Amino acid sequence: MANQAMRNLEPFLDSTRLLDAPEALRARAAEQGYLFFRSLLDSESVLDVRRQILEVCQQHGWLAEDASLMDGVSKEGNLLIESASPEWSNFYTDVQRLRAFNALALHPAIITMLETLFDEEVLPHARNICRVIFPNAVAHTTPPHQDNFYIGGTDETWTAWIPAGDCPASLGSLAVAPGSHKLGKLDTVKAMGAGGNAIVLDEETLWAGGDFACGDMLICHSLTAHQGQDNESEDRLRISLDYRYQPRSLPVRDDSLEPHMHFTDWTDIYSGWAADDPLKYYWQEWDLQVNARQQ
Repeated sequence: MANQAMRNLEPFLDSTRLLDAPEALRARAAEQGYLFFRSLLDSESVLDVRRQILEVCQQHGWLAEDASLMDGVSKEGNLLIESASPEWSNFYTDVQRLRAFNALALHPAIITMLETLFDEEVLPHARNICRVIFPNAVAHTTPPHQDNFYIGGTDETWTAWIPAGDCPASLGSLAVAPGSHKLGKLDTVKAMGAGGNAIVLDEETLWAGGDFACGDMLICHSLTAHQGQDNESEDRLRISLDYRYQPRSLPVRDDSLEPHMHFTDWTDIYSGWAADDPLKYYWQEWDLQVNARQQ
């Protein structure tokens, strides 16, 4: 078990009604370090991405042959963990080539909400992330961590966590520690699970979590501690999407504009897209302050 037991767990504070109240939205974000929205996204867009990702899973032999595609039922005995293995890298490269997977990060509802939060134009990072968690992989559940460790750039980067379909807590939805961004940057230790690093929090830390319906979305500050919950289903894959955003006027680290995990490059990802697709290299249209990652 890679995640931390949550002795104190409260439901997410729903911020949907604050979308039309900018000052209140910003005040809650500053206090809680996260915002949770019900039905921010239309379910059709999310389910289209789910279908395409599951089709890739199917092509790679990850799904039960006698189950409905959209149920995401894992083939019995399968257990694949995010890694640089050929099995994972080949699958993940195919997912990164999906236009719908990349396009959802620029969904108008997300950008409009973030423009309200930031009170300025938004830079969506190009390093989009898909997580696939198998049902028998509790030792590799994403451990508690802060995204800033991986992002660099400005602390004012926010991660959007979107389940690709309904995601009850028992399937492995995300949990956050409200207000933990105020602790600053915490030391990390090596750990099992996605990312391979974790932070250690007090056992009495307050957590927020719960069920997600298709179209729900959670965003958290880059210093807000968060973790996955175990996928306790008998046979279902948990598929989720991580997209990151920041105010466009603030510095961004160069690898945030590169493909996640570096299994491939943009030339390959874009190879099957229309030549004049406006989504290609969209960030190059803007005058950004791009900083190199310190080696």
